Amino acid sequence: MRQNRPVPFKITSLDSLGQGVSKIGERITFIPKTLPGEEGEAVIHSEKKGVAFAKLSTLTQKSSARIQPMCPHFSQCPSCHYLHTSYEMEIESKRENFQKLFRNLPLPELKVVPAPERLGYRNRVQLHYDTKTRKLGMLDARSSEIIPVPFCLIAEKNVELKLKELYHDDVWLNLVPMGLSRGHVEIYQVGTETKLSWNEGYSSGGFTQVYQKMNRLLQMELIDWYGTEKEDVLDLFAGNGNLTNDLPFSNRLCVDIYTEQKSSDFLSLSLYDKNALQSVSNQLKKKKFSIKTLILDPPRSGLSNLAEWLEVISPQRVAYVSCDPHTMVRDLQKVSGYHLTRAVLLDFFPSTFHFESLIFLERK
Repeated sequence: MRQNRPVPFKITSLDSLGQGVSKIGERITFIPKTLPGEEGEAVIHSEKKGVAFAKLSTLTQKSSARIQPMCPHFSQCPSCHYLHTSYEMEIESKRENFQKLFRNLPLPELKVVPAPERLGYRNRVQLHYDTKTRKLGMLDARSSEIIPVPFCLIAEKNVELKLKELYHDDVWLNLVPMGLSRGHVEIYQVGTETKLSWNEGYSSGGFTQVYQKMNRLLQMELIDWYGTEKEDVLDLFAGNGNLTNDLPFSNRLCVDIYTEQKSSDFLSLSLYDKNALQSVSNQLKKKKFSIKTLILDPPRSGLSNLAEWLEVISPQRVAYVSCDPHTMVRDLQKVSGYHLTRAVLLDFFPSTFHFESLIFLERK
């Protein structure tokens, strides 16, 4: 199919990325910013494995669920996916996607925890820049184009103010470190201070959940599940102990990569190292811990050898938190000897297709 050519579409559903799905004849086309029931024309920009990816051009039939997006950048910006419809529809779409992803697992009844606010919540925003084109903004992964977003509405107030400062009179051009014409900058909140990090790894200033109110709701889910009995706890990908700090543990081992000296219940280790499981097991034996509860919150890549961890550590129960349910499902499908007892969808990333998943397991 020739690219950059208008093609007709009729949207039948939304996929897990919040894109409209159109099937006319044998052709399947994915079109962001559309809703079920809508018809019109879109422009193909790429094809892969027999499916096409397009950008909305013209709507001839609008859905009754369509609303006017509050964000002036929505039609161009690749970062938000649902601002053209209600939050209720967004949540329902995420619920359906969660259940589809887990269709081959015995999923318990799903609990959905919506966000208190749909906008103004992110304490961390990453922008890309190109000094030659004098552009600062969100990167469209498909076109590699930088989309300026001087009025990003999902950023919390202080982050939004810092973002506006960077755009004012192109101040950001004077702040770019020497040597790189293209790169990225992260604007993030630490306490009352708003900081900038240029061309560093994500969360180089220290990882925190991007939505603090939702983070507290996640902690409350864990507290309710954990109960009041003191136990030995293993916390993998623990960060600063965010998920276990408020639990009544008797002993705890938090494992992650740390650049600063931490207390004795923290172990600095890459959990993707081939010897990570053996190192953690040795540490637990040295401390004479008997792990009953395992909590893990890996990055998007998940923990592909989770089954091996459960076999060696043999916890009675497990709480698995994930920002990518696709890798979570991959990991859980390999697990035997445990059954799923609770499932929770927490909307940490409203206005986008992302959400946080929480699965509880009990040993059979």
